[in-house]
Amino acid sequence: MKKIGNAHVFEAAISKSAAQRRLIDDLLSFFGGRIQPVVAHLIESGKLTLDDVEEAKRTLRRLAKEDKNR
Repeated sequence: MKKIGNAHVFEAAISKSAAQRRLIDDLLSFFGGRIQPVVAHLIESGKLTLDDVEEAKRTLRRLAKEDKNR
């Protein structure tokens, strides 16, 4: 926290991406670490699209390739 004049300026203690990761980890732990109920809800609610699935596939392939090269 910084003080400028009479105003207090607050800064985030962690980055947005770190906060998102923590929130997602907490959400999954609520479901016993299982992702299937979350994915099922996203599909049923129309919030998970085929484009999202294709992007996830590309990311998984890239990560698998990187792990293989290590």
